[in-house]
Amino acid sequence: MSPDAPPPGGRRRRPPRATPAGRKVLAIVIPILALVVIVVGLWATWGGDSGGGESAQTTPTTIDVLFVEGLRRSEMAEIVQKKTGIPAAQYMAATDPSKIGQRLAGLKKPTSLEGFLFPATYPVDPKKPVTDLVNYQLDTYAQRTAGISYAAAKRKNLTKYDVLIIASLVEREASTTRERRIIAGVIENRLRARMRLDIDATVQYAVGSWKAELTKADLDISSPYNTRKYFGLPPGPICNPGEDSIRAAANPIPSKYLYYVSKNDGTDLHYFATTEAQHIANIKRAAANG
Repeated sequence: MSPDAPPPGGRRRRPPRATPAGRKVLAIVIPILALVVIVVGLWATWGGDSGGGESAQTTPTTIDVLFVEGLRRSEMAEIVQKKTGIPAAQYMAATDPSKIGQRLAGLKKPTSLEGFLFPATYPVDPKKPVTDLVNYQLDTYAQRTAGISYAAAKRKNLTKYDVLIIASLVEREASTTRERRIIAGVIENRLRARMRLDIDATVQYAVGSWKAELTKADLDISSPYNTRKYFGLPPGPICNPGEDSIRAAANPIPSKYLYYVSKNDGTDLHYFATTEAQHIANIKRAAANG
């Protein structure tokens, strides 16, 4: 007889139904099976690592790298290596003189990215090219300086790159917003008066160290960055300044000051003077404070 054939009499038999006892068993077993499925799923998602460690989904892939204002790119390279393991040489190579630097600076020859490497905190993936970080810094520079007006600088025949160079000097010389703008004005006044800038920070950049005490040999170094020896601005920024210093360099406070010296009293502030005689007196005051 065919499996589908009806039984004698022409009627199919109904499939057997569960008995009341069977229904009770099913009511207990089904919820238990559902609970087991849920528990197994959760274990696979959160507890699958038998070693007790975090799953791959929660392991961070980036490392936060902080660059404070006023660092040279070589110092940034060292920080990158220390924090991420990416060789400092790779960061230096990515920021060496290039067509990108030439375009950003508006020069006729390749230049480094010194000054354009905006200081901030960046998430760095050690497995990705270091150029990703460098491009992130350049993009941040563009964004953070987009709203700065360079009209005042243009009237003084200063380019945007000149402003960036001045900002790098200001970053190393001042620590408050007001003094940044005053010192930027002093630098412009000295340039206009055809006076040497005589800024120690440029000599420190030339010798490759922010050393507190400069020797006579340091001051005599034959480098275009040595403003103790050569007139005018150095050929490029001496560090990577923050937004506050760039704004100060673009819009300094007008004054007749030509000199300044640290008060040497722990405040990081300065005495300002319009004449050399006043400046000498201020130097003596600063020495007395020390």
